[in-house]
Amino acid sequence: MRPASKLSQHIGCYFALSLGAAGTAPAQAPTDGDSGALTEITVTAQRRSESLQSVPVAVSAFDPATLDAHQVLTLRDVSNVVPNLWMETNTGLSSGSRAALRGVGEDESFFTSDPPVGIYIDDVYIPRQTGALFDLYDVERIEVLRGPQGTLYGRNTSAGAIKLVSVRPSQERRFMAELTGGDYGRFDARASLSGGLSEHVSGQLAALSRQRDGYDRNLVDGSRVNDQDIFSWRTALRYQPSETLDILISYDQSRERSTPGYATGVLLQPPGGLGPWDPDQQYDGDTDVHTLRSDLLDPQNDLDQRGGSVNIGWQVGSVTLHSITAWRGLDNTLLLDADGQDTCFGLALPCLHLYQNQSQDQFSQELQLQGTALSDRLNYILGAYYFSESNWQRTENIILAPFGSNPYSDTSLDTDSVAFFGSATWAVTPRLNLTAGLRWTEDSKDFRSAAFAASGAAQQVCVSADRTQVYAGGACTAGSPAGAVTDRLAREIDQSWSKVTPRAAADFRLTADAMVYASISKGFKSGAFDGRESSIALYTLQPIAPESTLTYEVGGKAEWLERRLRTNIALFINEIDDLQGTGTNLATGTFTRFSVGDAETRGAEIEITAKPVAPLTLTAVVGLLDTKYTKINFDQVADCGAVGTGTADLQLKFSPKVSAFLSAAYRVPITGLGGALEIGGDWTHKSSYFHSSCNPVPSKEDGYDLFNAQIAFETDDARWRIAAAVRNLGDEEYSTGQFFIPGLGFDAIYFNPPRNWSITARYTIN
Repeated sequence: MRPASKLSQHIGCYFALSLGAAGTAPAQAPTDGDSGALTEITVTAQRRSESLQSVPVAVSAFDPATLDAHQVLTLRDVSNVVPNLWMETNTGLSSGSRAALRGVGEDESFFTSDPPVGIYIDDVYIPRQTGALFDLYDVERIEVLRGPQGTLYGRNTSAGAIKLVSVRPSQERRFMAELTGGDYGRFDARASLSGGLSEHVSGQLAALSRQRDGYDRNLVDGSRVNDQDIFSWRTALRYQPSETLDILISYDQSRERSTPGYATGVLLQPPGGLGPWDPDQQYDGDTDVHTLRSDLLDPQNDLDQRGGSVNIGWQVGSVTLHSITAWRGLDNTLLLDADGQDTCFGLALPCLHLYQNQSQDQFSQELQLQGTALSDRLNYILGAYYFSESNWQRTENIILAPFGSNPYSDTSLDTDSVAFFGSATWAVTPRLNLTAGLRWTEDSKDFRSAAFAASGAAQQVCVSADRTQVYAGGACTAGSPAGAVTDRLAREIDQSWSKVTPRAAADFRLTADAMVYASISKGFKSGAFDGRESSIALYTLQPIAPESTLTYEVGGKAEWLERRLRTNIALFINEIDDLQGTGTNLATGTFTRFSVGDAETRGAEIEITAKPVAPLTLTAVVGLLDTKYTKINFDQVADCGAVGTGTADLQLKFSPKVSAFLSAAYRVPITGLGGALEIGGDWTHKSSYFHSSCNPVPSKEDGYDLFNAQIAFETDDARWRIAAAVRNLGDEEYSTGQFFIPGLGFDAIYFNPPRNWSITARYTIN
């Protein structure tokens, strides 16, 4: 691990070279008229509309032109162009999201644990990883807020927040239709229609369909797996009876029937099965990572989501009242193969398959009061927030027995959360602003879990009369301790936590085009439970403490050469207490959740966008990151010794020390066709990282380099756009997720998609 002092020297050099701050949009920005200047970007990171370059927050923003230029199709693709953001599909889930920002992340998708990177769609919080790797359509803007957002966004944003902002209906008539075809049988369709329905009412309808054959083949039955089958739609009505009242009602649905994620089994390597995985040493006997052998021939991945919201803005004088009422729900039935093999120890049995049947409902209500005072020198926001969620799931770990022949558990969690918050920015002078904010949150959770035999009978446990000590699994016998009683193997816990999360910042404008800022902020991730525990340890299961992050940050933002160059940088230190994590029993494959310890991450983030000449746009993004544990709550020698890292310096998983993105795009006018040709390419780099907290060598990804290219023709009136694109031009192979359990004799790796091409045609009327 690089010493902190050396890292400080490096980031000091970067700061000296590039004045700026966290948060320029690494954008394929259109020009302002014929000036060749970069487009000004508006964000709502502080819950009000502001110029990106004036916000003392580490935020990146992307408009539709940027998303097109960098082939951003889902939230996962955003991680290529955001420094120190790692994001992949959750292990085994086709559209589950795993994200780590500045080294703080979460890979447990069970609802009894929460992610530290909050995802918001039109200011509505999406609490579950399942289904959160959204496909993008009818999006006005994406914002990625780096660092704790505990004051304005609340719980479970201790690492940051990702905001999707949809296009709102308006009186202006707008139509868009887009078709995409490509290899692997890819066929996508997107369409949207909006416009005025009456003098004060406008409406909108948008839909998306993605269909693709699997890019992997199961050699057992010849089927294509890791395919895509998604259909989503959204409708909205907007009522604007006056300039001071704006009411937006929206509803959306999504249906997915893709196969669950299939893994490629690789052979355990010497010494002792703990050597680095070798893509040429595969379980199926070939060297192609996109072929595999799985005994799961009838997988299931039925995901249905829906949600509605009412968003009201009412301006009264200099004060604006804002109400956001929302409901969402999902149902997911999942049956996946986690071992990547069609036998286990030579037997025609599964080593580890997983069955989950989940349902979820949520309701939230947010009230905001925004305004100005002191001759507009004080800008403030006050608010209250309520969130309620219900979850239930049946889980069967299918180990060495067919589906339906294993014990299972039923787990539920009901959550109620209440928060009050406020933030104010005071313009001390025309150049100096001071910002202070505070949020108080109380979380109440009701956890229920019970274990059952395959027959459906409740599992039993022999315990002491006061229920504080577990003697053995199963009913008590004549040989049990005196006073022992038989009880159900179940657990009920009602737990509440409260937390205060402050923020303070100062920003100073050096010139009209340059500013510097400093901030200190705190965020927390809610307390949790180990929802996967189904052994006798369930009977005495305890809550997991909330995870908190304190961040110190300095940065700056600058534009140069009449806004042809934008240079932004942020330097930060995160202090994380009670980091929640997952441990794996490498002999049995069972998981456990607990507070693994305290940690520290520090680094630098640099974003540069330039238009040296009007037709050429250059983008450079660099993230530097160093992570370490400052306290470890587990017995590292015993728990990690089995994989050879019992005394090693551990780094946080999903934390590449270097991430980088470079792109170039050139626009060539074609007068005779009334448009322009855009030629572009980009390079994404992530250095090595681990998939496991113990950092075993087989769980290490050595890093990767991805190259994309695109050529597009767009008419001057932007009505027609035709693009040909290639993703993963070099056919790079890297590990996006992994199940490594030598005790059960397998190492199953989920690989990224291979090289693929597409052709897209779009027609737009504005």
